Amino acid sequence: MQKGVLILLLLCAISAAKAQDTVSISYSEESDTLIKQRFLDRYENVFMTKVPTRHMFKIGLSQYYQSVVFPLKDDKILNNSSLQIGYEFKFLPAFSIALTGHLPYSNLHTERWLPWQNIVLDGQLRWFIDMRRRIRAGKSANNFSGNYIAAFYNLPNRHEMDRRIGLKFGFQRRFLNFGFMDFALALHQDAPFFYYGILENWSLASQLSMGFAFGDWKRARRAPLCDILFCDAQIRSQWKIRLPELTVGYYLNRVKIGVAFEKKLGTWPASINFQLDAAMNNGFNQIKYGNMLWGYYRDYMQVYSREKVLSFAVQPRYYALTKRQQLKGKSTNGMSGLYAGINTQYYYYKGKHSDIPPDDLRREDNIINVGPMAGFQLRLFNHGYFDCNTSYNFQDYLKSTETNFDFRTNITLGLAF
Repeated sequence: MQKGVLILLLLCAISAAKAQDTVSISYSEESDTLIKQRFLDRYENVFMTKVPTRHMFKIGLSQYYQSVVFPLKDDKILNNSSLQIGYEFKFLPAFSIALTGHLPYSNLHTERWLPWQNIVLDGQLRWFIDMRRRIRAGKSANNFSGNYIAAFYNLPNRHEMDRRIGLKFGFQRRFLNFGFMDFALALHQDAPFFYYGILENWSLASQLSMGFAFGDWKRARRAPLCDILFCDAQIRSQWKIRLPELTVGYYLNRVKIGVAFEKKLGTWPASINFQLDAAMNNGFNQIKYGNMLWGYYRDYMQVYSREKVLSFAVQPRYYALTKRQQLKGKSTNGMSGLYAGINTQYYYYKGKHSDIPPDDLRREDNIINVGPMAGFQLRLFNHGYFDCNTSYNFQDYLKSTETNFDFRTNITLGLAF
């Protein structure tokens, strides 16, 4: 009997061990959708993609077509930009009409009457390419945040200036409750309706506008600032590439590009910014100059200019509100907000302006700029940035005894990594 019990227990043990060896264990991994959903929520909240809008008034700055183009010699960054006031209306989910007036900005030394005599009116018929598809998929409401193709017509205030007609390929984004940004590439003909032929006088130009927007949308109660300022991640350094200013055509070829690298200094709310900018201008510009022989100034005249500019700046920056935000328990990456600093810059200019006696107007400058600086920078979303600063500089012309003091303003919008 005892032997039988022992044999039975032994068989049960062997069976259990055998069953244990045949048990298969499988592992599976499900992707976490929280990060993707958070990205989509941020995108929708920042660019207001799901907020219905049919009417929008816009006021801001635009780097746009102007009836007066200034050379790089007189460039104070805001030159060849304008104050923009416009209205856009959606008459179908995928189509809108945009009407805009542009008041050109010059500089402090320009006569006050000049901008008012050179206002440009602009009309556009816009087709938002993927708006219907996004609305059907539940990814967007009927609004102005989207990619578009537009037919446009420019009408200068002065009858002797050229009108323009062409096509634009661009994208526009609403920005929180009261902001907008619009970037496009425009293909246009300087003399409309093919006056000189269908293949003549075409130009390609980049166009950027940004500012404040007001309309019939429902406003969010609280702006998701951390979704804009990218304050959840601690950034130790960043590369910044500005959106280029580009004009390629028969009468004017103009390029402005820039890149910067910013490095945070330890745990301090401070950084050092290295910035390299370059520009080239070949074409007809309006220039005002002093007669070297008689000592008088003529009105603006149109000349053909060939110019090159290279600038390298080193800027120590201190972000003023970072410590206070951290004491309040709010996370911040230390590279967004108000800042103060010092602008140290090497500026090289070489230019020739034809038809100015006695032997054209030729100039080559090597300038050192040093002075206090104040500005405001935002790290926008994942890979965008906005930086605006003004500095008051002592300027030393290295190849002469000339010195002076002057303001310089820098406004850049672009990509950050």
